[in-house]
Amino acid sequence: MKGKNRADWKKIIKSTLWSLADLSSDFPHAFYLSYEDLPSHLKQCFVLCSLYPEDTVFERSELVYLWLAEGFLCDDGALSFLELGIEYYKELIVRNLLEVSGGYYDQICCKMHDLWRSFAGYLGNGDNFIMREGELPSRSEPLLKLRRLSIEGTVVDLDFLNKEKYLRTLLLVYNSMGEFLSNALVSFSHLRIVDLYKSNISSLPDSFCGLVHLRYLDLTGSLLIALPNSIGKLRNLVFLGLGGCLWLSDFPSSIVNLLELRFLSFHNTTIEVFPVGLRKLEKLVELHGFKPDTNNSKGLSSLEDIGNLSQLSKLILCSLEKASDITVAKEAKLKEKGQLKTLILSYTPNQGREDPTTFEEKKVAQDVINALSPPPSLEILQIIGYFGLQLPNWLHVGINLSNFQFLRFLELTECECISQLPPVGQLPNLDLLRIKGAISVISIGQEFLLDDSKGRTRKEVSHSSILPFSLLNELDFHSMSCWEEWLWEEKQLAMPKLKKLFIKNCPELSSLPKGLLHHATSLEVLQIDAAEQIKSVQDLQSVKQIHVANNPSLERISNLPNLSFILISNCPNLEILEHLKPFHRMELWDIQIETLPKYLIMAMPEKLTVWCSKRLLLKIINLEAGSSEWQKFEHIPVVKIYSHDESFYATYQKEPFSFTTNIPGKSRAAAQ
Repeated sequence: MKGKNRADWKKIIKSTLWSLADLSSDFPHAFYLSYEDLPSHLKQCFVLCSLYPEDTVFERSELVYLWLAEGFLCDDGALSFLELGIEYYKELIVRNLLEVSGGYYDQICCKMHDLWRSFAGYLGNGDNFIMREGELPSRSEPLLKLRRLSIEGTVVDLDFLNKEKYLRTLLLVYNSMGEFLSNALVSFSHLRIVDLYKSNISSLPDSFCGLVHLRYLDLTGSLLIALPNSIGKLRNLVFLGLGGCLWLSDFPSSIVNLLELRFLSFHNTTIEVFPVGLRKLEKLVELHGFKPDTNNSKGLSSLEDIGNLSQLSKLILCSLEKASDITVAKEAKLKEKGQLKTLILSYTPNQGREDPTTFEEKKVAQDVINALSPPPSLEILQIIGYFGLQLPNWLHVGINLSNFQFLRFLELTECECISQLPPVGQLPNLDLLRIKGAISVISIGQEFLLDDSKGRTRKEVSHSSILPFSLLNELDFHSMSCWEEWLWEEKQLAMPKLKKLFIKNCPELSSLPKGLLHHATSLEVLQIDAAEQIKSVQDLQSVKQIHVANNPSLERISNLPNLSFILISNCPNLEILEHLKPFHRMELWDIQIETLPKYLIMAMPEKLTVWCSKRLLLKIINLEAGSSEWQKFEHIPVVKIYSHDESFYATYQKEPFSFTTNIPGKSRAAAQ
């Protein structure tokens, strides 16, 4: 419970909740106190999350639109529903009622701890019900208060549903009853939310569109083949999720009558065109998967129809190789969309062809992307599969610095024809930079940190004099097959906040730059995987975690005074680990080695875990303490050695001495 002063804590200590007898003993009293401390609007948002199964990963926008559909959010004048929902989301995370799910940028995904989920389910009992496989409601009478139902499993008795005419929310979780329910749902005229995520439903009956109160319909990842022609009758629909419906190939023309729609996703479907009238959906906040019409055909929407969607906050444009009309691209008016925060520009993969485009096609692609210049409000930008020879002019931020002052995340993926990375070092708030599949880049040099001053006034040059990558937290280089050198001079200050550096599948890179060693003084996590020419990793004073894998030329790891954890996998020529202070943990993965590596003698971890071949594990077990293999690890306090499939293991403890294994006949195979 955050923000409490002394008086607040006294009230909590004196709270009668500590002594109430009618509280369930299944949950600590502190849970009730945390819940009671929530404002009423957050209580209902919290309880709604319990309808989903354990370990569900929620996307932030998914929760916000669920809360909107339930009536928990509304525009309050100062904040839009989206801003308000994000504030609710952040508040629940700060209070630890939702926990951030790792691996996603900007806390965009979260989970609910099992205990909190059970507690929220207990609080919602009566209004909410979770039906699991083989279960029935505890009462034979109608559940008069039942408003929300979550069905888990494939074998459930749904006869009781005939009595529940006031159901407002229905979630179908991991089952194949979508086809059956699509016909049954029409009798529940009060439904607001229907979530059929990854169900086996292939179609919706026309009668389904009589659910006039329906606001949220999620068919993501389902087997849907077609939407009913009458879909436009769902006039209150604000969320329509169709992403990943691989069999869905077109929209009925009535879709443009969904004038309340805020969210529309048909990303990763086979839908190629959108019916004319997209411009009518003026309330759209998120549009995922729009593809330009190649021929500017009548009866179909084109890029210029996006120009009317002034409320867009997130936009995913796909198959941009089809766009050839620069004038139409300009009419998309991206630069005028002051609410736009996330933009993804995607091109169809070349599917292994060496050079699928002509020079003229590359020039057209470059002109079109130049015309799709984003607004200053942009925070997240991804360009995927772009095949132009140069990145768009608007990414030369030395000239356009003021246009991107809020940009925090930049990803360039499979931009295979560009030979030089953009000078994005001057972006003042860039937090994460990911470069993947830039196979034409041979060298990264000074231009990456600072834009040159050609053609710029003295004023423009002075405005670009901020420390390069001043707030960058994470830098990823991935699958850059021709990248040979990274030039960063020792005298050039840059990246003072960099904490994570990932280099993967860069087989020609020979070394880390001196500037990184001297100036990335906040670097804590370093991963180098499949950098086949790198021979040494050393002199990184701040690094705490290092992962090195599949680096056949690596010989030395040295002078990492703050190291806490190291993982080494398939580095056969690594011989030297030196100038490392005692550290916490070490992992070694290599099923090819015949003996333990000699560098273990120089390593001083508190714990060592080894994954190796069963053959090597048996060799170690059969040797007496004091043998050459034992000498490599007997100085380490705790050692665990596993066969590669973890079916067999051995454990060693230095003090008090013990050595055990699950290999039959070897349970205590060594004596001190």
